[in-house]
Formats: sequence, structure tokens, C-alpha cells
Amino acid sequence: MGSPQRSSPCLSWRRVLCIFFLPFISSGFAPRVKHRDSFVFENDQLKPDQRSFNWSHLTPLKLKDRSVGLQTEERAGRNPYFTLEGHEFLIFGGSIHYFRVPRVYWRDRLLKLRACGFNTVTTYVPWNLHEPERGRFDFSGNLDLEAFVLLAAEVGLWVILRPGPYICSEMDLGGLPSRLLQDPASQLRTTNHSFVEAINKYFDHLIARVVPLQYRKGGPVIAVQVENEYGSFYKDKAYMPYLHQALLRRGIVELLLTADNADAVARGHIKGVLATINIKTFNEDSLKHLYKVQSNKPILIMEYWVGWFDTWGNEHMVRNAEVTPLPLLPEPTPKTVYPSVDPSLYLPLWDALQYLNRPVISNIPLNMENLPINNGNGQSYGLVLYETTICSGGRLHADARDMAQVFLNETSLGILADGFQNIDIPKITQECQLLRILAENQGRVSFSWKIQNQQKGLIGPVTLNNIPLQSFTIYSLELKMSFFERAGIMDLCSSMGVTLGDIGTLGLRRPFTFLVPGSSQRTMRSSCLRRRSVGHTSTPQTTPGAGSRN
Repeated sequence: MGSPQRSSPCLSWRRVLCIFFLPFISSGFAPRVKHRDSFVFENDQLKPDQRSFNWSHLTPLKLKDRSVGLQTEERAGRNPYFTLEGHEFLIFGGSIHYFRVPRVYWRDRLLKLRACGFNTVTTYVPWNLHEPERGRFDFSGNLDLEAFVLLAAEVGLWVILRPGPYICSEMDLGGLPSRLLQDPASQLRTTNHSFVEAINKYFDHLIARVVPLQYRKGGPVIAVQVENEYGSFYKDKAYMPYLHQALLRRGIVELLLTADNADAVARGHIKGVLATINIKTFNEDSLKHLYKVQSNKPILIMEYWVGWFDTWGNEHMVRNAEVTPLPLLPEPTPKTVYPSVDPSLYLPLWDALQYLNRPVISNIPLNMENLPINNGNGQSYGLVLYETTICSGGRLHADARDMAQVFLNETSLGILADGFQNIDIPKITQECQLLRILAENQGRVSFSWKIQNQQKGLIGPVTLNNIPLQSFTIYSLELKMSFFERAGIMDLCSSMGVTLGDIGTLGLRRPFTFLVPGSSQRTMRSSCLRRRSVGHTSTPQTTPGAGSRN
């Protein structure tokens, strides 16, 4: 008893009916192809059949009569395939993340995607950016999801949405809000009560925005992804089915799918949901795990990794074009080399403290996420300065994440970091001195089980000669807009015709330097600033049950 051709796992062009190239290739980001013959397909078996497909009528603006969206079909004598409104449909997609591209460039990037022959764009939806505080949502400016999706339709692209809640995307904590780390009992990416409660409140707001953008509502969204690469995490078998139902209950009616690495698809797929895979090499072995769980559906490659990201301090990652055949690349476009910047305007750390929000007073050091600031949401990014008084020297021990500079008054004593948790404090012969620990959050991991333990700042007690230190004054250095307003930077920049945005906002800014004594000098891409004497002082706030500083 033989299997029909359509059930064969053999790699063929007809079998692979959807490929999303991630990241999108542009000149300068991939090596040049040495041989002109190496153009997408290295052998005749991978060439598309000679049937001509005319999809000109299957675009968001032209397809007006809509009753059925993206579907999978199977027919005797051939491989399964996709249809859109009953028409056979082959999807070519690329990924553009609206929240990473300045809004003014959205149209340009989408037009370039369309010009390359793609008919679909995929994008993640970052929870941590859209709900920076509990119940406070931001879908404005560069985070205007609806505007991006509708613009894609205007350009002629369909949209596959990947709303998470976890998205990976090489983002801090995989796009999850850092406040979810406040409760040590909460388990991320599980059906833990506190985690799903937070998801439900977020989805109530987010999915209400997505529903009108669906294909059957006249929008360009033809499919929605459930979570992201859960097969590589897989700590709770009830989690993915829960999210599946959460989307259905809120009105998602288009095709649902999962996306997993090829060897994890068996753990990440959901019954009744289309399973897709992420791969870096196009070969038959890449499909064997997918075929075991889903042999009667068209093959959808959600992410085809034609490139890879770099990690700080390591070698530049380059994929070999001979291994992954690519089209011939155009000559690189001219690039501008900007001169070195020598900032002359700066604000020393100790002078900056008077412009910060009032410090927190606590008997014990608090990690960044549990600081009672930002309406109970803690601190997500930046630095935290811990101060306490000591009257003797000795061996200082602290677990600082990810790195901390230690000062005695304003004198640098050394660095605390992973594997280096001890510093010798010199003998104090006169009056008591001020111990200062400046902890820096260098980013939370975006992948693996380690996301559960990504609290930043000082973790646990700080001891001197094995005796816990108490009575801490804690400054949050998020460098938000309010800091610049209090420091008089807004007035200065207005007089110079400079627009100031929050730290991290995309766009070219005039540089200034935030000087951290004894170690590093950080050039922020926000604006300019001046030193000025202001009689503003910070009034400490005390955490409930915490003591006051002596």
C-alpha cells in the first residue's frame, strides 16, 4: 500500500507554499553571490512549475467580496495548498517590525517589500511597549499598530500578525513586561494564575483592536500566530490550548497557526491549529518533524533565517551565500561616515541626583522591578543607585545584575559582575562614609527558561564582613522625560531647535553625555544638556514597613 504523492515529505517547490524570509535581505547585509548561475534554485527539482499564477486580483484593495479567508485545501493527486477566497494562493512574506522602524519610513519599507515580489508582511506585537504600566496602553506614534496594518493593505500587502504574548524577537524578556517578575511565585509562559490574569487584561485591549483588521472584516490580516516557539520552552502543556481559546473567545476568526523550530514542532503545535516551522537550512531533514505531526497540510516556513543577529563582543555573523543560494545583490549604495563626537556638555552623576524622582528608602536593597515607583510597576530599564552608610572596612559581598560600580563617597573601588561578587572596602579611620553601588541593567534574555530569573539591580542582601547592611536610599535612573524637564534641558533644547524624545526612541538626536564617575561615559542619543544650579532637592519616599536612613 503506497502513499499518494501529496503525502510525501519529499522537498519540492509545490510542497512549500509559504516562506517568510527573516530578516529581510538588503544590500550590505549579506555576502555577494560569486556565481551568476546560483540564483535562488540550485537544481531543477527546486524550481517552481511552469504554471503561471496571476494574483493581481488577490490584493487587499482589489479583493472586495470576502466570505472565506486563508484556508488549506487538499485534493487527490496533488499536494495540499493554500487558498484565499477559494483561489489557489502562494504566499511570499517578509518581516518588518513597525516598532523598530521610524514611522516616517513605514511606507518606504513596505513598498520595497512589495517591489521585491512579496505579497505578505509579518510583524510581532510587543506587549512591553504597548502596556508599559498596568492598564496604561500606548498605540500611538511609532506604536500605532492599526496604522501600520492599514498602510500595509494600502501598499498591497496581506498581514500575518504575531501578537504573542511572548514574541522573543530578540527583545528584552521576549517582549514581556518586566513587572511580571515582581512576584517570585509567578511562572512566565504558563497557566499560572497571575500570569494568565495579566494576559487576559492585555488581550482584552489588544485583540479588540485586531478584530476589525481581519480579512473577513475588510482588513488585511489573513492569519494570526498563537504565542511563539513554545516547543522550545514547553513547561505547561495546558498553556498553548489556553491561548488558542483566548484568541477565539475574543473574536479572532482567521487562520490560526503556531511557529516552532523544526525539532520542537512536536511540543509546540496545537490540535486544530496549523503548525509551521522556523529553519536556517532548506533541506528534507528540516521537514521530518513537521511531517510527523502534520502530513495533510501545506508546508509553511514561518521564518527562514537568511541572516543572524550579532551579540556584543562576538564576531559578526555572516551566512554563506553558497550554502543558502540568494539572488544577485545590487552594488552597495553610498553610505555617510559621520565624524567622531566629542561631547562638551555633560552632567556628572552626583550632580544629576537632585533632578531625579525622589528616592526610595528601604531597610533592604530592592531589585529594579520591585521598586515602588511608576504606579507600582517598578523600573524596566536603566540604572539604580543604592546608598547606605558604613563605619568600617572589610569584604563587601553583593549579587549585582548585570554589573555594578562600587564607590566610597565619590571614589571608585571596583566592579561587581557575574562571577565577581566581592570587593574589599579599605579601612575607615574617621567618621562613617557613604557606600554607593551603581547597578546597571544590561538587558534581559529573550529566549530559554532563564527568562524567569531576569530581575535586575541588587538581588538579595548586601553584606559587609558577612553582616547584612541596612537603611538604603535607592535612586531610580531611568532618565525619563521628567528628568530632562527638571534639569532644564527642555528649555535649552527648545532654544536650540532640538526635539527631545525619551531615551531609546528611534530617530537621530543630538548627543549628550551622562558621566558616570570612575568608569564609563555614556553618550545618550537624545539631546543636549547644560549644567545649571537649581535649588531643587529630592524628598525621599519610604516603602511600606521600611526604615528611614540614619
